[in-house]
Amino acid sequence: MLRRRDVPALVAEIHGVTADHVRKVVRGDRENQEILATYMQIIKNDNLLLQAVKNVIPENTNTDPEK
Repeated sequence: MLRRRDVPALVAEIHGVTADHVRKVVRGDRENQEILATYMQIIKNDNLLLQAVKNVIPENTNTDPEK
């Protein structure tokens, strides 16, 4: 199963706070523009990367070797 990385944990590590604190900033419970900007940039880059991969891989590619 493919999973996206834990962005709040990554942002927390960058800014020296807890992942819970980052989640509260993202929800709007706390204010911190630097944390929010970092979070949004990582999400944006992940989405761009995902779209680039989708553009390269044909839609009918079978990833299950048993089929």
